[in-house]
Amino acid sequence: MAFFYAGPPPAMSLVQPPSSLLFLSPPAPRCSISTALSPSSPPFQPSRIIVRWMPPPAGWCKLNFDGSVFNDGSQRASIGGVIRGCDGRVVVAFSERTEHWTVGVVEARAMIHGLRLALSCFIERIIVEGDDLVLVQLLRGEETQTRIPAAMHDEIVGLLRCFAECEVQHIYREGNSVAHVLCRQAYERPGTWMEPTVMPAAVCAKLDEDLRGVLHERRLRKRHA
Repeated sequence: MAFFYAGPPPAMSLVQPPSSLLFLSPPAPRCSISTALSPSSPPFQPSRIIVRWMPPPAGWCKLNFDGSVFNDGSQRASIGGVIRGCDGRVVVAFSERTEHWTVGVVEARAMIHGLRLALSCFIERIIVEGDDLVLVQLLRGEETQTRIPAAMHDEIVGLLRCFAECEVQHIYREGNSVAHVLCRQAYERPGTWMEPTVMPAAVCAKLDEDLRGVLHERRLRKRHA
């Protein structure tokens, strides 16, 4: 059994990204245990990976965002996100309800709201990280498929161009837990916070896990030969 550190998907450059956006190359996965395989063995596929939230480099901030949609007839939908500095401390966090729509649109709303907050805080360099792979690949120029209207896509690109430098990257939900919990809190305690001491206890617990570098296991579905 082997463990891999999860990173953003490799760049494929199907669409040229805006010239003002900076996309850093993801680190190569590292295997902690290796086993010799015979030439006839099938390609190795890990059964699980280890996910961990990482703080941004010095001089940068990181926005983690998430959108939540209930398809149970309740018409509930919410957005949440948090901006943290290179020390892992909170700059600003938000949690609020939004109009019920498709998950792709709600995820994009969360990103837009977070980017606007970042600009209002005069942040110049930002990493934007979320677990919506389709949206991330679209903005990185790795995919042309989209689940959001063209106007919303243009708005996001316009906001990203307002920063001196930026990067958009994917993370699995296990590493995006603070934004995920903020989404859920929108139904009970919505708000915008700049001090962790006044945030809901469930959010503070996840923030503490990230600060301590807690690792999360993600099980992968096995591919059939």
